[in-house]
Amino acid sequence: MDSTTDNIAKQPADTQFPTADKPAAGVQKPSDNSAAQAAAPAADDLLKRMTQRAHDVVDSVSDRIASKVDGLQGGIAHAGETRDEWVESAREAIRQHPFAAIGTAVLIGLALRSLSSSRDR
Repeated sequence: MDSTTDNIAKQPADTQFPTADKPAAGVQKPSDNSAAQAAAPAADDLLKRMTQRAHDVVDSVSDRIASKVDGLQGGIAHAGETRDEWVESAREAIRQHPFAAIGTAVLIGLALRSLSSSRDR
């Protein structure tokens, strides 16, 4: 037999096949606690950086959306004001010139009737 076989044969039975609980002969089992303690600060730092980055991204998106919503609300309010101004202007023009308003309405009606009848042909 060679020397490796002799060494295996001389080892006690419980160390011939290393397991997680029993390392091979001559091998020191690393302390799980010390490895976890060494990795904990790095993992905590990574988690904190990732969390902060996620918060920054959410805040940035939130700010952009709020800005767009404010702009849309301002545009809608302006459009509403413009519509109200046009309606009031039309009412004032009709009050000042009622016969011209009636004549204009009749002319618009006749123009629309002629356009719709030309499509039917």
